[in-house]
Amino acid sequence: MTAAVDALEELARPEHRGNPYPFLHWLRENDPVHRTRAGFYLISNYDDVFYTMQHTGTAFTVPEQDAMAADLPPSKRDHPSITKQLAAFAAKNMPHYTRLRSVMARDMTAARVRHLRPRIEEHLDRILAGLGERLAAGEVVDLHTEVSMPLTQFVFAERVGVPAEDKTWIADTIALMMQALVTSSEEVMLAADEASDQVEEYFRERVAERRQAPRDDMISRLVKVHDSYAPDDDRLLIAILWIMWMTGYESTIAGIDRGMQSYLDHAEYRDWLDGDEPRVQSFVEETLRHDGVVLYTPIPRIALDDVDMSDTTIPAGSSVRMLLASANRDPQVFPDPDRFDPTRNTHRMLNMGYGMFHCSGAALGRAEMAITLTGLKSRFPTLTAAETPTWSDIIETRCVTRLPARLA
Repeated sequence: MTAAVDALEELARPEHRGNPYPFLHWLRENDPVHRTRAGFYLISNYDDVFYTMQHTGTAFTVPEQDAMAADLPPSKRDHPSITKQLAAFAAKNMPHYTRLRSVMARDMTAARVRHLRPRIEEHLDRILAGLGERLAAGEVVDLHTEVSMPLTQFVFAERVGVPAEDKTWIADTIALMMQALVTSSEEVMLAADEASDQVEEYFRERVAERRQAPRDDMISRLVKVHDSYAPDDDRLLIAILWIMWMTGYESTIAGIDRGMQSYLDHAEYRDWLDGDEPRVQSFVEETLRHDGVVLYTPIPRIALDDVDMSDTTIPAGSSVRMLLASANRDPQVFPDPDRFDPTRNTHRMLNMGYGMFHCSGAALGRAEMAITLTGLKSRFPTLTAAETPTWSDIIETRCVTRLPARLA
């Protein structure tokens, strides 16, 4: 393998979807500031990734919508399902974004998560009880579709204020929109366009309802703060709702999947999930470091001036993405990085972003992972992988579409 290889092509290969880390090690050691054939840079060592995160807003900026569209094939740029996603991510540059983001952050404090925990545990118990007889009879179950998806749908609906009967079709629409980013099928693109229009109209209806009759939910709190300074322009408010669904929903499902896969793959550490909260949390943190959700950041950074990194100059105006999965296995920061080890110190890992880009739902996502893992250990201590997981075609994230398991 030479440095002339295109990292995006390599990471899309089936053999690298399940295990990209040998290639990421090679890239970090041989081409740590890699210019893809798509034109943007992928940076892979810890120090460079952390510098980029830390200096977003000074050395780097988040691009406007047109600049993000430049990273996409021309055939995708005019589809509403794509432009809505780009507009949502570009909303970070809009005035008052930080005010609405602070509403989401306050809604996900540790105290709020503790308040939600009994409801999450109750719903998970119902899910796992429904799998018990089937597993006992020798059936293979898909943990992705039967555990992480319904649990996340329930929690997200409770948190945001979406009626239970609506949560599934919205989730299906978001999945279709994510597929639109990677497909070459015009039929899929058109279906995603229609579906995204329906979801946006749904958001606008919920916003109008909360203006007339506020409730104890996040949509109501967002509307209240938004209307205090921009009551005649709902673009940012709708963008915030898109961000919540596109990032919080899918990433939480993927995080739970990553935790369950660690549970299946590292049976020698299952005693860490017997209920002692610090040990459970250590298992969760090591999962996120060892095989986290984000392969590389979906939102690019634009260099404001020439930036020198790892003996390479990134020219001003260049688009940069960060390979978080590589940074979290950099041996300069994490000794023996390929070994899963819940005893290690993970405080420097970079999965949840930095500063204004730190994930506001991180505490809730970790709680859902912990609750799911302790629930599995309690009910199904001999659960084992039944088949190799099936991986999503979306390169930026480490998402499965099937995670089959059975009792040993």
